[in-house]
Amino acid sequence: MGRWFILVVLFVLFIVTWGAPQTSQEADCPCSNPEFCKPIKDTKRKEVFVFSLSKDIDTWQKYNWTKISTVVMVGYYSDDMMCLAHSNGARVVTIAGVPTDYLTNATLQEEWVVKNLAVVTQKHLDGINFDYESPIPADRTDMRDGYTALVRLTYKMFKEYNPSFQITVDVAWSPACIDQRCYDYKTLATVTDFLFVMSYDEQSQIRGPCVALANSGFYKTQSGLQKYFATGIPSEKLVLGVPWYGYYYPCVAVSQDNTCSIKHVPFRGVNCSDAAGREMNYGFLMRIIQNSTTGRLWETSTLTPYFNYKENGTTYQIRYDDPVSLKFKFDMALKYGLRGVGIWNADALDYSQDTPEVIRQRAQMWQAFPDYKKSEITIRNDF
Repeated sequence: MGRWFILVVLFVLFIVTWGAPQTSQEADCPCSNPEFCKPIKDTKRKEVFVFSLSKDIDTWQKYNWTKISTVVMVGYYSDDMMCLAHSNGARVVTIAGVPTDYLTNATLQEEWVVKNLAVVTQKHLDGINFDYESPIPADRTDMRDGYTALVRLTYKMFKEYNPSFQITVDVAWSPACIDQRCYDYKTLATVTDFLFVMSYDEQSQIRGPCVALANSGFYKTQSGLQKYFATGIPSEKLVLGVPWYGYYYPCVAVSQDNTCSIKHVPFRGVNCSDAAGREMNYGFLMRIIQNSTTGRLWETSTLTPYFNYKENGTTYQIRYDDPVSLKFKFDMALKYGLRGVGIWNADALDYSQDTPEVIRQRAQMWQAFPDYKKSEITIRNDF
């Protein structure tokens, strides 16, 4: 009773403070046009959901804003990004980290929600994206239910303040306790606008031969989505997330059929994982492929490309996605009627130079996205 009373009082204070008359909101708006400080209202449109790690406005301006519906700022906040996104009819949301000890403490959860609601309203944002990826063992139902309770409370308070605010949760490529993340995925889907399915890092736990494999294999991605459907989650509650990066694996040995054996690096109870390699952005991979020993190769069993690269006597195998492999997965999202698609992350392309080849590479990656129509988009560049 006491905690909820405090919560209600704080909630009313936020409404009074941030629900001020329009003239006050306009005075507080950092954009050239006060309209750009208003949250996006369309809550039903299809999604192209992208994560942005760069603080560089010169990079953002090279995004293809005709495709983006939501951009998540990761590790930074910028008025310029908010104004630019809204001027292009795109939502801009913040990413949320949650300390594990909050999962079983209702008071800390309430304080966390109030704090984050204040940030979103003060900064003229459109919502929040949960990125909690720590393990919750199957027998820790208190932690599982606590995480769900936190998301539910966030959804309730944010929607009461503004029904167009967006609440999303990042989830593993499959609901089958991947990396010991035994979350209540079905309920999470009911207390969010949608789940962002991270269909990458699919080799975080390699249970077969310890070899380099696809980061986002088509059929493994498909099986993960089907498992989500089997839990009862409707397709419109899922956004398919794909990688704009690959893995750079040093090979212990390479067989005649290009199987790259890798070191055994354990992760969460499994002896072999993709931690044996390094994540590399698509832009970087397109530079080094020019000096590869094999050129681009295609793996039909995963519908993904790869190539071998030799440096200082070591052979590396690079597993990645390109416009061709991504298009297979995007077409699957369309076939299944998903809420949309997305990427980690928008800054993985080369925005530092504008040679014809680099411009072509960027254009092909952005153009691979489905051509969703955003109902309230009016693109303006005078932010």
